[in-house]
Amino acid sequence: MKRIGILLLALALSGCGTTQKTVFKGEPNSEAEAAYRSAVQTLESGSYEDSIKDFHAIKLKYPYATRWATLCDLRIADAYRESGDYAQAAVTYQAFVRTYPAHADVAYATYQAANCYYELMPSNFFILPDPWQRDRKSTTQAETALGSFLRRYPDDPNAPKAREQFAEVQRRLANHELYVAEYNFKNEAYQGAINRLTGLVEKYPDAEVTPKAHILLAHSYLKLKDPISAKKVLSQLTEKYPDSDYATDARNWISQNPDVP
Repeated sequence: MKRIGILLLALALSGCGTTQKTVFKGEPNSEAEAAYRSAVQTLESGSYEDSIKDFHAIKLKYPYATRWATLCDLRIADAYRESGDYAQAAVTYQAFVRTYPAHADVAYATYQAANCYYELMPSNFFILPDPWQRDRKSTTQAETALGSFLRRYPDDPNAPKAREQFAEVQRRLANHELYVAEYNFKNEAYQGAINRLTGLVEKYPDAEVTPKAHILLAHSYLKLKDPISAKKVLSQLTEKYPDSDYATDARNWISQNPDVP
């Protein structure tokens, strides 16, 4: 990526941590550039708060040094991310994208914003409920941001990692929908279960829990005395997931109820 044109040899700040230090070529051509280089070194030394102060100071002192002031905005976001303040980092990356939509680092900033939302998703410590049973705001934000990034930059170097993250996000959201649907079913809120499950099978057809969702959806229809809809769902299950363990149960029910149209 071209972060500061030909002046940067390498700056690997993708993912969650710095894996390679910046190597500058030649001497700085201006005071603004020299100040920027110093602030980058401060960032990469792990002094994140100090680097943020330095980048802000550069923007104030050299407002017309467009290249360096612009890059300061991006490096501030990097500093927030490296410090673990993912919420502030995501907001800052998104502001960079809005402010400089034609910048060479827009793809990088777009991915890092999505990556920060991914990092904000609930963790899976054994002492806590499963992630899909907890607040899903950040997970939904990650799904939106990662999906947008992959649509806009499918060939970006960060795209393979983004696809892995997107698959995990969708797995969690599908599990959450199934969890809520099962809760509704157990409490005899069958229409509520149907609404959740219908959305799940439509939005997450490749999720591991989707075949199970079809079975529960069919049971919900049967509870509401709607065998026609139940049979339709079970038929879809056998067609789309013929090798699923649930497909056998679906075929058995269909064969035992030949009078249902």
